[in-house]
Amino acid sequence: MRTIIIFLFLVFAVSLHAQDDTLALAQDSMTVADSAAQVIVIDTAAVYHADSVAHYSSALTGGARATWYDIEQERRMPDNTFMFLLLVALLIVLTTLKLAFSNDFTDLFRSVASSNIASQIVRSSREDLSLSSFLMNGIFVVSMSIFTRFVLLHFYPYSALSDNFSIVKLIILFTFFFVAKFALLRYIGNLFELRASVDEYLFNLSAIVRTIGIAMIPILFMLYASSEKYFLFIFIASLVILSAGVVMIVIRGLSTSYKVMYSSLYHFLIYICVGEILPVFLFIKLLTKTAI
Repeated sequence: MRTIIIFLFLVFAVSLHAQDDTLALAQDSMTVADSAAQVIVIDTAAVYHADSVAHYSSALTGGARATWYDIEQERRMPDNTFMFLLLVALLIVLTTLKLAFSNDFTDLFRSVASSNIASQIVRSSREDLSLSSFLMNGIFVVSMSIFTRFVLLHFYPYSALSDNFSIVKLIILFTFFFVAKFALLRYIGNLFELRASVDEYLFNLSAIVRTIGIAMIPILFMLYASSEKYFLFIFIASLVILSAGVVMIVIRGLSTSYKVMYSSLYHFLIYICVGEILPVFLFIKLLTKTAI
């Protein structure tokens, strides 16, 4: 009897242990299923940041130097050596003329200051064109060409004047109109027998433009050496010089034009249209076509 009771007890204990193992396995299965059912979320930005930090290489500690122009374009500054040499050449020629022809400089400034002295010099002068006057007229042509280039490049930075060869084109343009105006006035004076009046007008015109050419040299050096923020002040100063020269040409021209007008009003109108108005419009037209 005792043996039967012990046997039943052992069977009951084994069955209870089996039920406990089954419940534990069921709970483990449910836990794994719940874990598999969860959605795994990956923070991409954090992963990228961690990866970049892990692979960071400093330019100080790394073997290779940083490359600067992978995403930037190299900016090339314009070469102004030719312009500087041209300005220095103008200054050297002016200094040489002042030392070699000091009397011509004195007569130039006296004739500009007084119209009576200019008339006396015209009557006593025998040379139509001396070396000093030729070189000073050349200084005016070169100075105005450089000034025109500076001004047009400021207002039209992408024009054809960015090339240094454009200086040569402007010098040729100014020289052509300067020589053409003098030749035309000489022809009109010989054609209408007004040589004395034309000679006086040309002398006054040449004296004033030579003075303008000399006065523009400091302006050109300031335009070359100064920054863009000072351009307006320098440009206003240059306009004052040019305006004063134009006013003096008009005043001296009117005193000479009265003689022509009293002689023949028809010839005077021809001269105004052909000798004064037409060259200005032709010059502006050619300048805009070739330079801008």
